[in-house]
Amino acid sequence: MRVALCDNSVSSAEQIKNWIGRYCELYGYSVSFRTFLSPDSFSANKETFETVFCGFGGGTGFLAARALRERDRNCKIILIDDTPEYAIRSVRLHCTDFILRPVDFRKVVRSMQLAGRQSV
Repeated sequence: MRVALCDNSVSSAEQIKNWIGRYCELYGYSVSFRTFLSPDSFSANKETFETVFCGFGGGTGFLAARALRERDRNCKIILIDDTPEYAIRSVRLHCTDFILRPVDFRKVVRSMQLAGRQSV
């Protein structure tokens, strides 16, 4: 499974990466990660990912998720933000899940399980 982690914070991206790695280890999934610390670096990249955790924040994160959805209809997008308003917008983008900050292991597990169900 190829997973992109998009976050402005290195420590936040690393924490989410560790939780996803732990989840994959528990359930026997193989995973590879690519981390993006800016919306520009993510937008410039043309790789495909099965799942993208997009936590750039606010309008920036939403625009990055929308651009991703336009170029890849099959990617499972998990939008991460501290503003509940973006949960409604994430539905319009057909995001797999929306995580309201603060992020914790349980929320990451739920998102990974939802992403796995969409793969079937």
